Amino acid sequence: MLEQLAMPTRNEVRHELLRTLLKHGGVVKEFAAGEQVVDEIARQFGLTDAQRTAALETIYRKQNRVKKSLLWHRLLFRAADSLAHDGLVSRPTETLQLTGHREWMLTEKGIDRALRISRIPTTKKDFIPVKTFEVQKVVNKLLKTQRPTSYQPFDAIQKRSRKLTEITLRLRGFRQAVIAVYDYRCAACGLKLSSPDSLCWEVEAAHIVPHASFGKDDIFNGIALCRFHHWAFDVGWFGVRDDYTVCVSSKLAELPREFGRTGRHELLRSLAPRGSEIRLPSRRQFYPHESSLRWHREFVLHA
Repeated sequence: MLEQLAMPTRNEVRHELLRTLLKHGGVVKEFAAGEQVVDEIARQFGLTDAQRTAALETIYRKQNRVKKSLLWHRLLFRAADSLAHDGLVSRPTETLQLTGHREWMLTEKGIDRALRISRIPTTKKDFIPVKTFEVQKVVNKLLKTQRPTSYQPFDAIQKRSRKLTEITLRLRGFRQAVIAVYDYRCAACGLKLSSPDSLCWEVEAAHIVPHASFGKDDIFNGIALCRFHHWAFDVGWFGVRDDYTVCVSSKLAELPREFGRTGRHELLRSLAPRGSEIRLPSRRQFYPHESSLRWHREFVLHA
């Protein structure tokens, strides 16, 4: 029947599924009727109505009934199941236990394969907001960590003892967790913007105590900032007080008028009005910790 209808091969569907998972942030729902991804992949193959609606019949003789299922849906499921067998995706039952959603999710092995198929350098893996089963485990752990009253934002001993793969997974989990709790917006200016292919957000997860000073990769040492405000924060143009209002460097007054602006918009001086509060996560549990902010004001901010 597959040959009669000139359906795509399982291997072709496997490749397209991996590309689609990459475009959808690493997860797609099960292949039920009406799901957007089912039609999306069908369009990629240019399937006709006859190919999309062709049905298979399964006869249950003991129950005296016939069950019909769409051939295209069966082909998608079997391709996904073979990806799971090869360790490239997690099955919906596995993902359900991790996220509470029945979805197919890329694994680390799967994202590497998807990047190669999509001709995207694997060096970009650390910066694209695509979920994998292993990184999601890290994200879950970070989001479940109770906010400490007394917090030490340094992690020198553990970082030296961890394997490179553990450090990479932890860092990617940190980035994904931080930008998610800030709703993909810059805490300083509120900018929220993704690339046209949705593989990259403009906002970045900034360490308050930086990696160079052995800052921890956790929510309490993180803040979401656009690329400009990330740079300005890291070099000490502004900091954040314990009440989450912005404080700027005294050197801002010495800055030539044409500096720090684009057109009529002031990129730095707009932060100066006293009492302006950064945009914070919806839950106080995820606010930057005062210990990290104090360290930044003392050692980075040019007061």
